[in-house]
Amino acid sequence: MTDQEGSSEAFKALFFQYYATFFAFARSLVDDKVSAQQLTMEALSILWIKRSDLIGDVNNRAFLYSTIRNNALNYLKHLQRVPDAGAYMPDKTMDTMLPEEILQEIKDYVAREI
Repeated sequence: MTDQEGSSEAFKALFFQYYATFFAFARSLVDDKVSAQQLTMEALSILWIKRSDLIGDVNNRAFLYSTIRNNALNYLKHLQRVPDAGAYMPDKTMDTMLPEEILQEIKDYVAREI
């Protein structure tokens, strides 16, 4: 990912490129749709924040897989200690880094498609 690209539109393109694949991966780790959505959106947000440190699509994919896996495992450990903890709550969100119209488009997509 080049830095043409600090733009909101570039984030939207990144989101739509990776969301479905990584949502399916997150869903395979946690048996909860909302938690899988949150894990995926958090990982994409972290990737966007750290994009200048990562080079190439392979690294992006590896970063997303490991971020989702690690956060999912931490969440599952937490559920063992606190079984009624509810859905995963991300540390990082995209709410503060995107214009409202793009954020709403992404939220609508997540609600509609998955």
